[in-house]
Amino acid sequence: MGAVRATALNSAANDSADQRSRDRLRADSSPGAQASGSTIRAAAEPAFRAIVARAAARFLPAGRSHYYFARGKLGGDPVFAALLRDGRIATGARVVDIGCGIGVLPALLAAAEGSDAHSSSEWPDGWCPPPSHWTLCGFDLRTSAIVAGQRALSDKSHVSLTVGDARTEPLPDCDVVVVLDMLHYIDPAAQRTLLARTHAALAPGGTLLTRVADTAPGWRFRLTLVVDWLTAFARGIAWPELHCHPLDEWITLLEAVGFSVVAQPMSEGTPFANVLLVATKTGTPRAR
Repeated sequence: MGAVRATALNSAANDSADQRSRDRLRADSSPGAQASGSTIRAAAEPAFRAIVARAAARFLPAGRSHYYFARGKLGGDPVFAALLRDGRIATGARVVDIGCGIGVLPALLAAAEGSDAHSSSEWPDGWCPPPSHWTLCGFDLRTSAIVAGQRALSDKSHVSLTVGDARTEPLPDCDVVVVLDMLHYIDPAAQRTLLARTHAALAPGGTLLTRVADTAPGWRFRLTLVVDWLTAFARGIAWPELHCHPLDEWITLLEAVGFSVVAQPMSEGTPFANVLLVATKTGTPRAR
């Protein structure tokens, strides 16, 4: 199989690193993370399921494969229900979606927009209010994905999807940056550069939402790698080098560029080793 940084697999086998990561995750998944209850229950809420159905229907003109992917991704991946439930994207937010794929996140936001927060048939009880008046700029390396997303969201003038490389694409001023399951595809130097550029683009108090794979959980991490390899292979990339870290190292990397970080478990209902890092811009980058 393809190459993975030796430090990633060595860390996965290191018991003390495992324990540090587990301790950090427990500490950071406190009520301050707003992780109010099970993400499985959140994703099963009837109102959320209806939002997912509306979001996925946008992709029918782009082809049934895109429709089924969007429906499965939004309904089966716990991160999307959690983002809405916890109000991670507030009303009026300027959002940048790095590695946006076909645009399932803006499709979800578009489907949620206008929901009546006081009606349990439209919005789950106890969730933060639905976002509105947001704008989103997304980019991805795959032209075919961007074309599908542009078609699905052609009626949304506040959504812009373009082909671009995360390592070089200029980042506009923004309030929220979303990077889901993408950072490990670029090398450590590029990771740090992208995070520093993200910090610079965010408004004071702005938020980076990035989901990463934690190398500590052993077989879960290895399964996550296999799925990433297979996904890349399906896209015509043969065994890419993946640059993964233990949870502590991801957090240290973010803190080094000026973020404060809360780690929220994001694998419930799946066999993967995923963690959502909610990183808030609080200071200036530390000298290396």
